[in-house]
Amino acid sequence: MEEKPVFTVVVADDETELLEAVCQMIPWEEIGFKLVGSAGNGLDALQLVEQKQPDLLLTDIHMPFISGVSLAKQVRELHPLTQIAFLSGYDDFEYAQKAIEYNVIRYLLKPIGMKELKEALIQMHGQIREHYEWILPQEKHPQSRRELVLSLLLDGFPRNREDETALKNALIAEGILQAGQSTLCAEVLAVQMRSEEKNRTDIELAHTVDMVFHKYFPSFSVYSSGRILTLILGEDRLQGVDIALEELIQSVNRVLGLQCSIGVSRTASKLSRISSACREAVDALRFVGETGIHYYSTLMNSDESQPLDLAGLPAQLENLLRTGSRSKLEQFLNGVVSRCRKEGQHDHVILQCLATAMRVLQCSVSSAQVEAICSRCNLGNLDTIYGGPDFADNVISLCLVTREHLEQQHLEGVSLQCSQAMEAINRNYMDEDLSLSSVSEQLHVSPNYLSANMKKYAGDTFINLLIKRRMEAAYELLTTRNIKIYEVARMCGYSDQHYFSYCFKKYYGVSPAKIRRNEGECDS
Repeated sequence: MEEKPVFTVVVADDETELLEAVCQMIPWEEIGFKLVGSAGNGLDALQLVEQKQPDLLLTDIHMPFISGVSLAKQVRELHPLTQIAFLSGYDDFEYAQKAIEYNVIRYLLKPIGMKELKEALIQMHGQIREHYEWILPQEKHPQSRRELVLSLLLDGFPRNREDETALKNALIAEGILQAGQSTLCAEVLAVQMRSEEKNRTDIELAHTVDMVFHKYFPSFSVYSSGRILTLILGEDRLQGVDIALEELIQSVNRVLGLQCSIGVSRTASKLSRISSACREAVDALRFVGETGIHYYSTLMNSDESQPLDLAGLPAQLENLLRTGSRSKLEQFLNGVVSRCRKEGQHDHVILQCLATAMRVLQCSVSSAQVEAICSRCNLGNLDTIYGGPDFADNVISLCLVTREHLEQQHLEGVSLQCSQAMEAINRNYMDEDLSLSSVSEQLHVSPNYLSANMKKYAGDTFINLLIKRRMEAAYELLTTRNIKIYEVARMCGYSDQHYFSYCFKKYYGVSPAKIRRNEGECDS
């Protein structure tokens, strides 16, 4: 008999008796679920989803503090792989429909018996299982479509308006473009899936990528040179790319047990730009070398007057400068110098290395910093050192310094994002609408990416850090100013005094009124 997969579930409901009954009376293990948490309000449910990352959230649609629809929206941004089922006494499907786009797979009406709920959960288990099996590797696109997409991504055509028209007609014939589509908005992804530092990407995984993306926008994935290349298309601005990418990473990890790295191109508005976008996606993937999502626009100088040379030595060197270890970079440079000395091309090749390092450096630092680094490596005056005995050693030194600088810059960039998020919390904690989503939008990163980095570098989740700042401000106001508690709540980002009191008591263990009494203050 085939073993039933076990999916994790969080249950949230503000009716204490019903919550306890659901948690205790449903035979979770028997029907293929593992209960990993329960919550009595929307805030606790959201924190549990961020912590546990369940396969299913079963929640009342009308919840205290954070409504079911708002909770579904935030859950999708934070963990888009989590499926949601609404359980509500309100026969208001129109209200529930507002959240259908947020991974809601079932709407159940109260009162509901445990037998009926059990049957519904069995069906949801099947839906989740089907969703996961749907993205398992398999071949999907017909050969003619794969060949056309590969040519579009790799060959760099069309060359003129007639070619573009012919290609557009071919894309329509293969179902890649819609007839009558007047505008084009395209991005290209380069995807690798790894296990224990080994590339595990194969042709069948192209199907996995498309199955995750299908509910967001049309996508067409092909396999090429150890990576998946994905073309995503729309008529207007591509909405939901960040969420789709996060869901792909989570799906690949949850279903296949692999780590996923994704390079993302800039948006292309013409067919003739798609092959350039493909190169950008590959560059973004190759030059970082970490799991996660990497955008070409954040890695490269936006000045297109300095196009990236991908051929030969410059491409290999740039890859090592951005992603290689110090030892691999030294080994590569010493090997190049040694071989070229034998072939009599020493100075010419060293100039290539110098030009590549300088280009990378100029994309990352100011002109003054470039001059300082060149001076440090004794490359301040090329007229006097070119062709000299120390020229190669000085260029190698410049390459090593460049690599160290880029490595530190990447770490500082992530740290800077966390600092900017903390600054937003400290500056705007009194704004009730401040959220992980709003701050991540300001910083041009996905909510999940920002949340993961804040846990890593700031030591806690965005939600917990925001609550901490609000509670500290509330404590100070309660103990130093003689103002009403509802005014304190409003000054700390809470329009609902009960919500504020709940958060305060959960954080400090006592109510706001008791804190004030303990400090000898009077609530007038």
